[in-house]
Amino acid sequence: MSDSIHAHELLNLIGEQSEPLTLEQLQQLTVANFGEAVKFHTCRLEDQNIDQILKFFIKMEKVASQGDGYVLNRGNMCSH
Repeated sequence: MSDSIHAHELLNLIGEQSEPLTLEQLQQLTVANFGEAVKFHTCRLEDQNIDQILKFFIKMEKVASQGDGYVLNRGNMCSH
């Protein structure tokens, strides 16, 4: 597994979910797919752990709250 995964891979995974997930469920999904020690990078950030990248997604409105969970905000996705 790569040392650092581009955050778009996690966004794509979130987008594949059929219903909103809580932050805890998003963390579990991330660990299940990428491992517990995974680090993410973006065009702006490097060396982000699961908590950091999820907070970044929320701040940048890449994921949006829906009910008790979060979903991918497709309208706010960059195209690169």
